[in-house]
Amino acid sequence: MRLLGFGIVLSVLLTVHGETSYTGEHTIGLQNDIGDNCLSVTFRVEVLNMENNNTVPLPFNLATGKIDGKCARSRQNEASISSTIAENEGRTKTLLFAFRTEEMRVKRVDELRWQLKNVIYTEDYEGNSVAFESDNSSIIFSAPLTQKYVCEDRINVTLHNPDYDFPIVVMFHPEIDVQPYGPKSNSYLCERTRKRTLSESLQNRSTIFCGVILAISSIAHIIGQMVRRHFMPQRKEIYESL
Repeated sequence: MRLLGFGIVLSVLLTVHGETSYTGEHTIGLQNDIGDNCLSVTFRVEVLNMENNNTVPLPFNLATGKIDGKCARSRQNEASISSTIAENEGRTKTLLFAFRTEEMRVKRVDELRWQLKNVIYTEDYEGNSVAFESDNSSIIFSAPLTQKYVCEDRINVTLHNPDYDFPIVVMFHPEIDVQPYGPKSNSYLCERTRKRTLSESLQNRSTIFCGVILAISSIAHIIGQMVRRHFMPQRKEIYESL
C-alpha cells in the first residue's frame, strides 16, 4: 500500500485508539479510522547515553519498533506517537514524542502554532523502568498549525532524570519532517537551516561579486594599455618592434 502525498511504502503494524500505525524509511505515523493521515514524523534518530562520559551514540530505528500513539481530535487536543524496541536480553527502549497547540505572539500577532512539547526516553528491564525527559520550558520543534516543520540540520535534545547525574541526548538527523496535526503542503523551515542557507547565499553572492570586480579590472587594464599605445606613438613603435 502506498501513502498518497508522501511517496513511501507503508507497513501497517497495529491499531490503537482507533488509529492505525504505519512506517516508512525513517518515518512513523498514524492514520485515523477513515484512513486519513493524522500524524507523521520523519527523521533518523540516535541516542547518546552520557553515563561515564560516553561519546558514542547508538541508532534508534523508529520504524522497526512497536508504534503507539494518538491523533488530536481537534486543534485544542494533544497528540503523541512512540516507538518501542525490544532487545534480546529482555530490555525494551521507548522514544515518545508529545505535541500540543498554543497561541503564540509572532511579530505582534497572535498565531496558533503546534509544538513538540516533550521528548521522553524510557528503558524497561526486569520490572524496573527509568525515564528521561526533555525540559518543558524549551520548545524543540514548532510551526504554524497550517504548516509542517522541515529542517535540514541536526538537532540535539537533552533529556534528564533527577535521580541520575548524567543526561541522555536524542539526536535528530535530517531530513526532518514533522506533521503532528495532519498532512500539510506548506513548509516551515527551521531557524538553523534558514540561517545556514542565508549565510551560504551571501557567501556565494560575495564570491560572484569579487569575480565580477576582477573581470572588470582586467578588462579596464587591457583597454588602458590599448589607449596608451594609441596616443603615445613612441611607445607604440617600441611595442611594435618587440
